[in-house]
Amino acid sequence: MATCRPARPVVQLLYIRYLANRPVEEIQCVAQTRRRHRCTSPLLTTKAQAGVWTLVPLATEPGQLPLAGAVLAVYSLTGLPYAEQLRWRAQRCPEHAAIPTAADVAVTEWELFDPLIHHEHIHTRLPTPTRRQAPADRGRNAAQP
Repeated sequence: MATCRPARPVVQLLYIRYLANRPVEEIQCVAQTRRRHRCTSPLLTTKAQAGVWTLVPLATEPGQLPLAGAVLAVYSLTGLPYAEQLRWRAQRCPEHAAIPTAADVAVTEWELFDPLIHHEHIHTRLPTPTRRQAPADRGRNAAQP
């Protein structure tokens, strides 16, 4: 099953909301490999703990009351351990997070989320799975001997 996810999701980590440059599954490590290239590993791996999609009240300014009835879909990492949230903010895969001496070859791509500036990236519904079309002959059973 494929999922319908925002192209630039809002990610909440360490209680701060950031706008990501790409879908959560495609956020790439910024560490330098031994061959002096950018690591191609994603931050979200099967070995790492995942965040959860949730709806949160939308506030226009920090410390301001949320707008009545306005919600925002965010990929929340606040339930993860502190070290795991630091890994996400540093934008490092689990392997490079364990090697603090590895240099970064790129700048982290997090952008502080501002609902007034990034209004086109406000999603008020949680990402939902979409169904694939079944092949035409899939429903037919093969003849049994």
